[in-house]
Amino acid sequence: MSEKVGNILSATEYGKIETLYERDEKTFKVRVGELKNRTYSLLKTWNWTEKIDGTNIRCIYRDGKITFGGRSDNAQIHADLIEWLYENVTVEKLSAIFPPKDGVGADVVIYGEGFGAGIQKGGGDYSPHKKLIVFDVLIDSKWWLSHENVCDISSKIGLDVVPSFGEMTLEDATEFVRRGFKSKCAINISKNAEGLVGRPLETLFDKKGHRLIVKLKTKDFPSGD
Repeated sequence: MSEKVGNILSATEYGKIETLYERDEKTFKVRVGELKNRTYSLLKTWNWTEKIDGTNIRCIYRDGKITFGGRSDNAQIHADLIEWLYENVTVEKLSAIFPPKDGVGADVVIYGEGFGAGIQKGGGDYSPHKKLIVFDVLIDSKWWLSHENVCDISSKIGLDVVPSFGEMTLEDATEFVRRGFKSKCAINISKNAEGLVGRPLETLFDKKGHRLIVKLKTKDFPSGD
Protein backbone atom coordinates (compact mmCIF):
# COMPACT_ATOMS: atom_id res chain seq x y z
CA MET A 1 0.00 0.00 0.00
CA SER A 2 1.43 3.39 -0.99
CA GLU A 3 1.89 6.09 1.65
CA LYS A 4 -0.72 8.28 -0.07
CA VAL A 5 -3.36 5.53 -0.12
CA GLY A 6 -2.50 4.61 3.46
CA ASN A 7 -3.05 8.20 4.58
CA ILE A 8 -6.42 8.36 2.80
CA LEU A 9 -7.59 5.17 4.47
CA SER A 10 -6.40 6.17 7.95
CA ALA A 11 -8.21 9.50 7.73
CA THR A 12 -11.51 7.87 6.81
CA GLU A 13 -11.78 4.99 9.28
CA TYR A 14 -15.32 4.67 10.65
CA GLY A 15 -15.50 5.30 14.38
CA LYS A 16 -16.53 2.51 16.71
CA ILE A 17 -20.28 2.49 17.37
CA GLU A 18 -20.78 2.22 21.11
CA THR A 19 -23.33 -0.09 22.67
CA LEU A 20 -26.06 2.03 24.24
CA TYR A 21 -25.69 0.56 27.73
CA GLU A 22 -22.88 -0.42 30.06
CA ARG A 23 -22.08 -4.13 30.29
CA ASP A 24 -22.02 -6.44 33.27
CA GLU A 25 -18.36 -7.33 33.89
CA LYS A 26 -19.17 -10.99 34.59
CA THR A 27 -21.83 -11.84 32.00
CA PHE A 28 -20.85 -9.19 29.42
CA LYS A 29 -24.57 -8.62 28.88
CA VAL A 30 -25.95 -5.07 28.89
CA ARG A 31 -27.33 -3.46 32.02
CA VAL A 32 -30.48 -1.79 30.71
CA GLY A 33 -30.88 1.75 32.01
CA GLU A 34 -27.16 2.37 32.61
CA LEU A 35 -26.29 4.53 29.63
CA LYS A 36 -22.68 4.65 28.46
CA ASN A 37 -23.08 8.35 27.78
CA ARG A 38 -25.69 10.37 29.69
CA THR A 39 -25.93 12.73 26.71
CA TYR A 40 -28.06 10.04 25.04
CA SER A 41 -30.88 10.68 27.51
CA LEU A 42 -31.24 14.30 26.34
CA LEU A 43 -32.78 13.22 23.03
CA LYS A 44 -36.46 12.33 22.89
CA THR A 45 -36.36 10.12 19.81
CA TRP A 46 -33.74 8.60 17.51
CA ASN A 47 -33.74 7.28 13.95
CA TRP A 48 -33.09 3.53 13.81
CA THR A 49 -31.73 1.34 11.01
CA GLU A 50 -31.01 -2.36 10.86
CA LYS A 51 -27.56 -3.49 11.98
CA ILE A 52 -26.10 -5.88 9.40
CA ASP A 53 -23.75 -8.72 10.33
CA GLY A 54 -20.99 -8.32 7.74
CA THR A 55 -17.66 -6.60 7.19
CA ASN A 56 -17.10 -2.84 7.22
CA ILE A 57 -16.27 -1.29 3.82
CA ARG A 58 -15.25 2.23 2.79
CA CYS A 59 -15.62 3.57 -0.74
CA ILE A 60 -13.50 6.73 -0.91
CA TYR A 61 -13.98 9.11 -3.84
CA ARG A 62 -11.30 11.78 -3.84
CA ASP A 63 -9.46 13.69 -6.58
CA GLY A 64 -11.47 11.86 -9.21
CA LYS A 65 -10.33 8.43 -8.03
CA ILE A 66 -11.89 5.64 -5.98
CA THR A 67 -10.17 3.72 -3.19
CA PHE A 68 -11.71 0.82 -1.30
CA GLY A 69 -10.87 -0.11 2.27
CA GLY A 70 -12.05 -2.21 5.19
CA ARG A 71 -12.64 -1.10 8.77
CA SER A 72 -8.92 -0.46 9.32
CA ASP A 73 -5.86 -0.01 7.09
CA ASN A 74 -4.85 -3.66 7.57
CA ALA A 75 -8.28 -5.19 7.02
CA GLN A 76 -8.44 -7.72 4.19
CA ILE A 77 -11.40 -7.64 1.80
CA HIS A 78 -12.67 -10.77 0.05
CA ALA A 79 -11.41 -10.84 -3.55
CA ASP A 80 -14.89 -11.38 -5.02
CA LEU A 81 -16.27 -8.49 -2.96
CA ILE A 82 -13.50 -6.22 -4.28
CA GLU A 83 -14.40 -7.31 -7.80
CA TRP A 84 -18.07 -6.50 -7.12
CA LEU A 85 -17.13 -3.06 -5.76
CA TYR A 86 -15.05 -2.16 -8.82
CA GLU A 87 -17.91 -3.20 -11.09
CA ASN A 88 -20.65 -1.36 -9.20
CA VAL A 89 -19.08 1.69 -7.50
CA THR A 90 -17.38 3.48 -10.38
CA VAL A 91 -15.75 6.83 -11.05
CA GLU A 92 -18.29 7.44 -13.82
CA LYS A 93 -21.24 7.08 -11.45
CA LEU A 94 -19.72 9.19 -8.67
CA SER A 95 -18.46 11.95 -10.97
CA ALA A 96 -21.98 12.31 -12.38
CA ILE A 97 -23.40 12.73 -8.86
CA PHE A 98 -20.54 14.87 -7.55
CA PRO A 99 -19.16 16.89 -10.48
CA PRO A 100 -16.07 19.07 -9.83
CA LYS A 101 -16.87 22.55 -8.58
CA ASP A 102 -14.53 25.39 -9.61
CA GLY A 103 -12.06 22.76 -10.66
CA VAL A 104 -12.11 21.04 -7.27
CA GLY A 105 -13.34 17.46 -7.04
CA ALA A 106 -15.67 16.16 -4.38
CA ASP A 107 -14.45 14.41 -1.24
CA VAL A 108 -16.92 11.62 -0.51
CA VAL A 109 -16.76 8.51 1.66
CA ILE A 110 -19.49 5.90 1.35
CA TYR A 111 -19.62 3.57 4.34
CA GLY A 112 -21.29 0.22 4.05
CA GLU A 113 -21.34 -3.38 5.12
CA GLY A 114 -20.02 -6.08 2.84
CA PHE A 115 -22.38 -9.00 3.25
CA GLY A 116 -23.53 -12.20 1.62
CA ALA A 117 -22.46 -15.84 1.35
CA GLY A 118 -19.00 -16.36 2.81
CA ILE A 119 -19.05 -13.25 5.02
CA GLN A 120 -19.76 -14.05 8.68
CA LYS A 121 -21.80 -17.03 9.78
CA GLY A 122 -25.10 -17.18 7.93
CA GLY A 123 -24.09 -14.54 5.40
CA GLY A 124 -25.87 -16.50 2.70
CA ASP A 125 -29.16 -15.70 4.45
CA TYR A 126 -28.67 -12.10 3.29
CA SER A 127 -27.52 -12.78 -0.27
CA PRO A 128 -26.12 -15.66 -2.34
CA HIS A 129 -23.22 -13.45 -3.41
CA LYS A 130 -21.10 -10.77 -1.75
CA LYS A 131 -22.12 -7.15 -2.20
CA LEU A 132 -22.37 -3.82 -0.38
CA ILE A 133 -25.20 -2.28 1.59
CA VAL A 134 -24.74 1.39 2.55
CA PHE A 135 -25.29 2.85 6.02
CA ASP A 136 -23.55 6.27 5.98
CA VAL A 137 -22.12 8.91 3.65
CA LEU A 138 -19.61 11.60 4.67
CA ILE A 139 -18.97 14.69 2.55
CA ASP A 140 -15.80 16.83 2.78
CA SER A 141 -14.76 15.04 5.99
CA LYS A 142 -17.43 16.85 8.04
CA TRP A 143 -20.98 16.52 6.66
CA TRP A 144 -22.85 13.33 7.61
CA LEU A 145 -25.85 12.96 5.32
CA SER A 146 -29.38 12.24 6.50
CA HIS A 147 -30.81 8.77 5.86
CA GLU A 148 -32.98 10.24 3.09
CA ASN A 149 -29.94 11.69 1.31
CA VAL A 150 -27.99 8.48 1.81
CA CYS A 151 -30.85 6.65 0.11
CA ASP A 152 -30.90 9.19 -2.75
CA ILE A 153 -27.18 8.93 -3.50
CA SER A 154 -27.17 5.15 -3.13
CA SER A 155 -30.09 4.74 -5.53
CA LYS A 156 -28.24 6.80 -8.17
CA ILE A 157 -25.23 4.51 -7.82
CA GLY A 158 -27.40 1.40 -7.71
CA LEU A 159 -26.60 0.38 -4.15
CA ASP A 160 -28.85 -0.95 -1.40
CA VAL A 161 -29.25 0.94 1.89
CA VAL A 162 -29.72 -0.52 5.37
CA PRO A 163 -33.47 -0.73 6.12
CA SER A 164 -35.02 1.97 8.27
CA PHE A 165 -37.12 1.18 11.33
CA GLY A 166 -38.16 4.80 11.82
CA GLU A 167 -38.17 6.93 14.94
CA MET A 168 -38.25 5.39 18.41
CA THR A 169 -37.29 6.39 21.91
CA LEU A 170 -34.34 4.61 23.50
CA GLU A 171 -36.76 2.68 25.68
CA ASP A 172 -38.94 1.52 22.79
CA ALA A 173 -35.93 0.54 20.68
CA THR A 174 -34.48 -1.37 23.63
CA GLU A 175 -37.64 -3.41 24.07
CA PHE A 176 -37.94 -3.99 20.32
CA VAL A 177 -34.40 -5.36 20.04
CA ARG A 178 -34.60 -7.30 23.30
CA ARG A 179 -37.59 -9.27 21.98
CA GLY A 180 -35.83 -9.96 18.70
CA PHE A 181 -37.07 -9.24 15.18
CA LYS A 182 -36.63 -10.38 11.58
CA SER A 183 -34.23 -8.83 9.12
CA LYS A 184 -35.79 -6.62 6.47
CA CYS A 185 -33.01 -7.14 3.92
CA ALA A 186 -32.29 -10.88 4.10
CA ILE A 187 -33.45 -13.19 1.34
CA ASN A 188 -34.18 -15.73 4.09
CA ILE A 189 -37.34 -14.24 5.55
CA SER A 190 -36.89 -16.19 8.78
CA LYS A 191 -33.46 -14.69 9.50
CA ASN A 192 -33.27 -12.84 12.80
CA ALA A 193 -31.79 -9.37 12.58
CA GLU A 194 -28.60 -8.68 14.49
CA GLY A 195 -29.94 -5.48 16.01
CA LEU A 196 -30.40 -1.75 15.41
CA VAL A 197 -28.20 1.32 15.04
CA GLY A 198 -29.56 4.63 16.36
CA ARG A 199 -28.73 8.15 15.24
CA PRO A 200 -30.18 11.52 16.32
CA LEU A 201 -32.67 13.11 13.93
CA GLU A 202 -29.89 15.62 13.16
CA THR A 203 -26.18 14.81 13.42
CA LEU A 204 -24.99 15.74 16.91
CA PHE A 205 -21.76 15.46 18.90
CA ASP A 206 -21.06 15.30 22.62
CA LYS A 207 -18.76 17.66 24.53
CA LYS A 208 -15.74 15.55 23.59
CA GLY A 209 -16.55 15.88 19.91
CA HIS A 210 -17.73 12.29 19.55
CA ARG A 211 -20.58 11.73 17.13
CA LEU A 212 -23.73 10.46 18.83
CA ILE A 213 -24.50 7.03 17.38
CA VAL A 214 -25.38 3.86 19.27
CA LYS A 215 -26.12 0.18 18.69
CA LEU A 216 -28.35 -2.43 20.27
CA LYS A 217 -27.85 -6.15 19.59
CA THR A 218 -30.35 -8.81 20.60
CA LYS A 219 -27.62 -11.19 21.80
CA ASP A 220 -26.39 -8.55 24.28
CA PHE A 221 -29.49 -8.88 26.47
CA PRO A 222 -29.62 -11.39 29.32
CA SER A 223 -31.61 -14.49 28.40
CA GLY A 224 -35.10 -14.42 29.85
CA ASP A 225 -34.87 -10.66 30.42
